Order: sequence, then C-alpha cells, then structure tokens
Amino acid sequence: MRDFSVLSDVEFEELVGDLLGAELDVLVERFAAGADGGIDLRWQVNGQTYIGQCKHYEKSSFSQLLSSAEKEVAKLTKIAPAGYKFVTSFDLSPLQKDKVFSLFSKWMSTPSDVMGRKDVDALVTLHEAVERRHPKLWVSTGLQLFWALHADIANRTSALKSRIERSMPKYVVHSGYQAAREVLETRNVCLISGPPGIGKTTLAQMLLAEHISMGYEPVVVSEDINEAWYSITHNTRQIFMDDDFLGEIAFFERLAKNEDRRLVDLVEKISGAGNKKLILTTREYILRDARRTYERLDHLDSRLNFVLELSAYRRNDRARILYNHLWHADISSTCLREIGTGGYKEIIDHQAYNPRLIEYCTGGAFDLESSGYPDRFKDTLDHPERIWRAAFDRHLVEEQRLLVLILCTLPRTAVLDDLREAYVSLCSQMGIINPERSFRDSLEVLEGTFIAIGRDIAGKATVSHANPSVTEFCLARIESDRELLSSIIASAVFFEQLSAIFKHGDGAAFFADGRVRRRERMILLSAIEKQRDHMFHSMKRTFKSRSPEREMIWLSGQGDVYAEPPGKFERRVYFLLQCLEKWGLEASAIEPEVKIVISRWENNEGGKEDALKLIAEIESGSFGSGIGEQAYSALNSWLCSTLDETEDWIHYAEFTSASGGLGAEYADQFDHFMDGEFSRWSPSPPNLDSLRDIASDLQLGDLVDRIDEALEEESREPDDDYHREASSEVESSSHDATEEDLAELFGRLVND
Repeated sequence: MRDFSVLSDVEFEELVGDLLGAELDVLVERFAAGADGGIDLRWQVNGQTYIGQCKHYEKSSFSQLLSSAEKEVAKLTKIAPAGYKFVTSFDLSPLQKDKVFSLFSKWMSTPSDVMGRKDVDALVTLHEAVERRHPKLWVSTGLQLFWALHADIANRTSALKSRIERSMPKYVVHSGYQAAREVLETRNVCLISGPPGIGKTTLAQMLLAEHISMGYEPVVVSEDINEAWYSITHNTRQIFMDDDFLGEIAFFERLAKNEDRRLVDLVEKISGAGNKKLILTTREYILRDARRTYERLDHLDSRLNFVLELSAYRRNDRARILYNHLWHADISSTCLREIGTGGYKEIIDHQAYNPRLIEYCTGGAFDLESSGYPDRFKDTLDHPERIWRAAFDRHLVEEQRLLVLILCTLPRTAVLDDLREAYVSLCSQMGIINPERSFRDSLEVLEGTFIAIGRDIAGKATVSHANPSVTEFCLARIESDRELLSSIIASAVFFEQLSAIFKHGDGAAFFADGRVRRRERMILLSAIEKQRDHMFHSMKRTFKSRSPEREMIWLSGQGDVYAEPPGKFERRVYFLLQCLEKWGLEASAIEPEVKIVISRWENNEGGKEDALKLIAEIESGSFGSGIGEQAYSALNSWLCSTLDETEDWIHYAEFTSASGGLGAEYADQFDHFMDGEFSRWSPSPPNLDSLRDIASDLQLGDLVDRIDEALEEESREPDDDYHREASSEVESSSHDATEEDLAELFGRLVND
C-alpha cells in the first residue's frame, strides 16, 4: 500500500482532486481551507453541484477524525449539495465507514462515498497517469519495493535510505527539480551547483530516490571518484551520487593528482551509457574555482551542457517549502497560529531565505513551543551565523563541544574509531577526565543537530558534521581560540589533522555567500604561523601514524578494498615540502621522512600516483647526499618492475614521458598484457583512452585498431528493461502566489 504520509494535507487534496476528476471524468475544482464555506473539492454533473472533503488524518485517532467530520454537517446543511464524498488517508474499517456515513447519509448514496486509505490507494492504481503527476507518492512507493527486493543494498546504504525518508515528506517539487530531471534524462549526468543552503543535496537525493524507484542501484561516493569506477558493473542499472564532489567549503579539499582526469573520464563514460546516471553537487563558487584550475572540466561542460545552477526560488515555492516543513514538524498550536495569521510573510520574503535555514527553524533544535515564534524565525534569518553559536554555547557541555570541533580536523566522513581516538587525545590534552566514558553520550546528544551518523561502504560506523555550515562554524571557533588551536596541534594523533588545519588557514576558505572573508582567513593563518615550530614538531611526530582517510583500492590477492591510501607517506612528504616553502625552511629538515618514502619505493610499496606527483618536488628540492637521484632510481625500478595492472602501465607511461616515453622494448610486453585484459574484461577493459595512447606511442597499429573497435562498441552499451519509467508529467508552479493564495495556504495551520 502506498505511503500517503509523504504528502502534506495540500498535496493529499491535490491528489484526491486529480483522482476524482479522472474517475468521474469531470473537472474537479479545489478550494483553500476556509474558502467557500469549507469546501475542499467541487464538481458539476448534469447541472448539479457535488462537493468533496479531504481529511489527511494518518497520525490521528478515529475519534478525532469523527469529531472533525461532525463539524462538516452544519456546512453541508447550508450548502445542500446534490452529493458528497468524504475522503481521508485514515485506514477505515467497515464499521468506521458506517459511522461516518451515518453523519452524511442525507447527501451520500452509499457508504462507498466515504473513502479511506485503501480506497484512495485503489484509485491510484487505476489511474497511473494521475500518480505520475505526484512524484513524491510514486517515488516513495517505488522505493519501498526496491528496498524490499534488495535487502542487501538497503543494509549497505541504510544511512542514505534514512536521509531520503526524512527529507522526502518536506520536499516541494519545483521548477529546479524538473530542470534537473531533464538534464539527467538527456545527458545522463547532472551537476547541481548553487549557493550554500539552497537545497542541492536534497534535490540530488530526490533525483536519486526517483531512479532507485525505477530500479537503479544507488552508489554514493563518499571519498574520491575511484569509488565510482570500482563500483561500475556493465549490465546493471546504476545511479551514482557524489555530494560536494569538489569539497564542502573549499576547493582545496578535493581532487588529488589526476582525479580531474578520472572524473572527466567517468562523466564521458556515463554520458554515453544507456544504463548509468551520475549526480554531482557543489557550491557555485567552488565550481568557479575548479573550472579555472581544470580546463578539462570546463571544456566538458561546454560540450555536454550538464551543469544546472540552482538560484532563488519563486515566492510560491518558498511558501510551499515553509508550509511543508511546518506541516510535518512537531510544533505547538501557538506557533502555528502566529505563522498562519501573518507571521509567514517576513519569512518567505526574507533575503536570507533558504531551505537549510527553514529546516533548522522547524527542527527539534529550535524553540517550537513558546510564543514569539515568527520573531525567533526572522532573527535567525537576519543572523544565520548565530544558529550554531547559540546551541553550541548554551546547550552543549565542554566534552560535546570538543567532539564537534575535533571532527573538522578529520575527513568529512570520519570512521567512528578514528574520531574516538582523536577526541580522547584532545580531551586528555585539555585535562578532561574519563573522555572514553563521555564519547558515546556525546554522540547521542549531538546526533541530528551537529552531527550525522552513518556507515561507509565497508559497513563501518561513520560520523560527519550535519552540513557544511557546522564545519564553517567550527573552523571559525578554532581560529578565534589560540589555546584551543594549540591543544589540537599538541593532541593530534593523525598527521592529516594537522594538514587539514593548515590548509584551512592557508588555502582555504571561510565563505559567506561565495565571498572569501579574508580577515578571518588571515587570523587562522597568523595563529598557525606563530605556532610554526609547535606545528612542525607535531607533523614529524605523527608522520608514521595511520591515516584517517579511506579510499577504494585494488590489492593483489584481496581485490577491491576500502582502506587508508597507499600513498599516504608520499602525500605527507609533499605537504611538508609545501609547509617548508611557506615557512622559508630548508627541505633538508625533512630528509629522514623523504628517506622513508624512498625506502618504501625500493620495496615496491607506496602510492604510484602520489609518487609521480612527489618525485618532481624531491628532484628540485634542496636535499643533499644524492637524495634526488636515489629517489628517481627507486621509483623507476618500482614502476617498471610491477607492470601488472592497467594503472601500472598508465603510471609508468606518465613517468617516462619526460624522457621520451616507453621504449620499444616494452611493445611486446604491453601487447601481451592487452591480450590478457581483453580476455579478462567483458565487453572491454577500463581506461581504454589511456591504453590507446600507450599503444599508439609503442606503434602497435593492430592493437590501436582493436581498442578503437572496443571504444565504438562501448558507446553502444545496451540498456536493460524495467517495469517503471520516469515521470514526464510533473506539475510546476507556472504562476507566482498572490497574497490571497498565501493567506489561504497558511490559514490551514490555524484552522487545523
């Protein structure tokens, strides 16, 4: 049975009106609450007037429903219609139907004019075209079916499933949704950009939900684009989502060496596939920076036109978003009355209006009980930076504050055990007793407000900030508290905690409406500079620590695994070299760390991609004792002796490109390797474009032709069939709301 709880009372009435119109083959008019004597629906048959009443009472008791129905009798006596239908989302029993019918028998032919949940559900089944005009309903139904049939996927993506189920009831289908659907339908790829809080993530989740309901398997990328590459299967419908793929608050966070190439290759592959979709989201100003840095990304968009920029909502959309959040919120009648009698006006017309703030002001962390609600709401819109400050300072104890703060030094989705270790270390540094005991309690208090708890693709519990604005708040708090910054530096258990703080101060970014707040950035940068020696000491102390970052990688004998980056030491040395340059120190200060990396290369260990990025810095650095030559020799020996996988060949080809490329002696070896790859992969190996370049450089004409044929075949990748198709009939707000429309809409909150 369909889940009507995802609909507000307005949406339920719209559905019922469409259903009755289709069933009776008449035009059914809708009226706002309180208008025309309380009529919800009206239609004409043979010159006679019939009316209908809708009661969306899923969470109420039958006695409440019956009491509300009794109030309609006086209205009907006054209107005296030729017929009457009473429709509710309440699941009525036959006896309950009879009780309602007895109230209205004067205007009803039979008890069947009283329609409960099962009756409405049956009508939806009969009129599929009507269901298509109400995406939230059919998407939620399709989701239920998909999760039921794919319990393994439901368990693996339980956090995503929960987020979708929480956000869908409050969502309003608006013009941006339709535009995004069209881009995804025609291009297979949609990049949603826009300012913070505009609703990019929620829109992405709705698109994801729609395609899950159509049978697409969801793949959520949490770290880097390799996760998508490793998850692609040829004959399966899949939809990939990478939220904030360029970083949550600043561009420096994402896209490691050559990740732009892998991203562009993925977009190219999915845009030409018949059974794959890709959704990306990013803040508008971060995308602008990325386009300047990565020409491939800018060129790809100009050719495929897959970027959708969310901007301001229409007034009607803003009103409906606010109304849906209020309708589904646990809010007092006092607050609803204040909003319904005019308090909504300054909210929906406020220049700082955005869905994130609406969600916060209708959520459990806000005062939803006492009088003065519209004023509190407006004050939050006037000063959005106070959202986290008030809750942080007034409602959290010290241990809880430290957990929220230390989280911004870890990857944006941190493994629970890593967070515990970093938290305990910081608490111990600050003299807090028994932090292990407070950790679990703090998580319970913070979940749903400051943090979100989920699971990664390996099934491990993870913790992240509830949204990027929490991260921004935490960074601002750290930058303003020198003692706290010093404690974080001293307590760091992972090298990446220190690099994260440094990057936030140096390249980074505290953004307000897309503009860098340079003063705050300089404050943190100055604070780090004053603690340079302390910072450098902690970096060397934690150099050998394990990494809190996770990547999907392939390991011989184990296959695909989700583990810390194999190139973590290369990344750390590269970062140290950047720090030394900014601090005016000699590279020789980290010679022991460089020797560790070289030793690993000599043992065929490390991350090849990160090694290629690092080798140029080592060769140009002010190292003594032939460090540069030793590093080059070790890396060359490792790369040329481990040509086992596609990426190995690509990396070695890149390494040798500066010295003329791969020698002819590698031609037979590569030709034999490609024979094995074509046998191993169906229908063709990955990374064909790069492999073609290598074959061409080695003058393997027959192999080039073979790869070209495979590329052409790949572009004709077949699609599979599925019982559900995407909706092409979604209503939009073709006109903006009048003052009367808005008064009637929010008047429902008072009448209810």
